[in-house]
Amino acid sequence: MTADGAGAAPGRRWIALGTAVFLLAALAAVGLALSGSWAAWEDLRASGLSGWRVRPLWLAAAVGCEVAALCASGVVWAWLFRTAGGRAGVPEAAAAWLGSNLGRYIPGKIWQVTGLVAYVRGRGDSGATAFATLIAFQSAIVVTGVALALAALGARAFEGLGRWPLIAVGVVLAAALTPPVLRFVIRLGRRLLRETPEHGSADLDGRMLCRAVVGSLLIWPLHGLGFLALLEGLVLENTVGFAAALGVFAGSYVVGYMALVAPGGLVVREGAIVGLLAAATAIPAGPAAALALAARLWTTAAELLSFGLALAVLRSRRVPRDEDP
Repeated sequence: MTADGAGAAPGRRWIALGTAVFLLAALAAVGLALSGSWAAWEDLRASGLSGWRVRPLWLAAAVGCEVAALCASGVVWAWLFRTAGGRAGVPEAAAAWLGSNLGRYIPGKIWQVTGLVAYVRGRGDSGATAFATLIAFQSAIVVTGVALALAALGARAFEGLGRWPLIAVGVVLAAALTPPVLRFVIRLGRRLLRETPEHGSADLDGRMLCRAVVGSLLIWPLHGLGFLALLEGLVLENTVGFAAALGVFAGSYVVGYMALVAPGGLVVREGAIVGLLAAATAIPAGPAAALALAARLWTTAAELLSFGLALAVLRSRRVPRDEDP
């Protein structure tokens, strides 16, 4: 092994240790979120819910759709990262995105970003490029989510939640999708992270950002299908169609994303689901609250499963390296 390799080994060990600590903290936060949601779900179920039954096949389909949506999101971000100059392979980059996604449950709202940037930098890629493409992708998700929710439910459904703040956030994030803003973010990130040109040159143009928007529009229907399958699996006489299911899920996601102090949008997203279901469907507040809690359990379980699936794919693709002479 060369001297450079010997010097790099301690750095890799610190990166591995930091990654392990981040994942343990994220998993602990996810466990707390799941335990709280499960306890609330048991309380609601014990109080008696008429017109409900559990259909396992529909619930399995709901989890499958959500896992597919999350994995597709990881692949889209990985593709954007590579298009912008990143060198990591698509499976590894997608697994990094899915793992950092669990950091949303750690209080602070910054851990998803810092976890992803730290991991990418530790692998020799540009953290600034990862940061800029993450902002671009998240902005595309939120902007398209706002548009789909308003188109599916109408602006009146958001009166109780505040439709103008929702539209304002969409406009601000749409501005964040412009190439000049993202190039500024990359330059600022490089200065803060003290990155040199050897980390790779980023290229964020309008075509790549249009692809981010198209990718987001292709992913949202998977979320909508998953939420619709969840309704079919729990509500005996479900009258909610695909468009309404997509609008409710997209709108609640955006509202939860806007709640900067709520880890993973906890409570805020559930409140939005209750409000939107009550405003746009015939489901009353009590059953809507139970559905909101079930949706939290569903999405969190899918996040864990998708990350586990990504790790399994990485493990199967890993090629043993020859030892250094």
